[in-house]
Amino acid sequence: MGKKPKIGVALGGGGAKGISHIGVIEAFIEKDIPIDYIAGTSMGSVVAAYYALNLEIKGLEGFLLGLGKKGVFKLIDFSLPKKGLISGDKLFEFLKMLVENKDFKNTKIPLKIVATDLLTGEEVILSKGPIAKAIRASISVPGIFEPASLLGRKLVDGGLVNPTPVDVVKKMGADIIIGVDHHMEPKASMKKPTIISTLLQSYEIMRKKVLLHNYERIDKNMMIIRPYTKGIMGAYDFLNKSFVKHGKKAALKSMPKIKKMINEFEG
Repeated sequence: MGKKPKIGVALGGGGAKGISHIGVIEAFIEKDIPIDYIAGTSMGSVVAAYYALNLEIKGLEGFLLGLGKKGVFKLIDFSLPKKGLISGDKLFEFLKMLVENKDFKNTKIPLKIVATDLLTGEEVILSKGPIAKAIRASISVPGIFEPASLLGRKLVDGGLVNPTPVDVVKKMGADIIIGVDHHMEPKASMKKPTIISTLLQSYEIMRKKVLLHNYERIDKNMMIIRPYTKGIMGAYDFLNKSFVKHGKKAALKSMPKIKKMINEFEG
C-alpha cells in the first residue's frame, strides 16, 4: 500500500454564495476526509481561516447565520465614494472577533489567503501575521470596499487574479486538490441595476474568464465541487441557510470520486 495522500482544499469567492463552503467542510468532517492544507479567496478566506484555526465549522455557521438583518447592517459603514462605498472598519472588527484576533502561526493546519496588489496586479499569498488583516484584504471587492493597507501595499480581492486557489494548495504540498467554486448565473432579474449589483456582476464576468483559464491546468488528482446557488446577491443573502445545505449536498455527491482518488493514490 502506498503512502496516505495529503489533501488540499481551495475555497473560492462568490460573495454570499461562499457560505456554501461551510456545508462543503461539514461533509468532509462527516465523511472523515481529512483536510491537510487549506487556502481561500474572498469569502472562501473567511471559511478557510475559521476551519484552519478550529478544525470545526459549526461555530462559524452559528456566527454568520445568527447575525440577523440588524447584525448585517451593523457591519456596513458607508463612506464617501472616494476609495470604496464601504470603509470596512466595522467588518474588520467583526473579523477580529471571528478569528479571536489570532495569527497564522496559531492555525492547526497550514492556511494561505489570496489577495491582489491593486497597483501591480500581482497575486499576493498571505501566510504570516494577523489573520483578520489578511481576510480583510482578500474580501475587498474593488469599488465596494476600500483597499486594505498591508505589507506596504494596497490590497484588494484575491478573486481578481485567483478566484479559486487550487494551485496554491498544490504548492503547499497537497497530493489531491479539491476546489470549491460557484457557477456564474445570468442575472435575468436585473431590470433596474443598482451601483452594487452592477459592480458585482461586472466582477463576476471577469472572475469567470480567469477561472476558465486557470482550470485548463487541472490534472487527474484535482476536482472542482460546484454547489448549486442561484439569485442575485444582496445583503440579506448572507442569512440564507440554503447555501450551506447546497454546499453540503454538492460535497456529499462528490465523495465517491474523492474516495476513489484517495484509493488510487494509495495504490
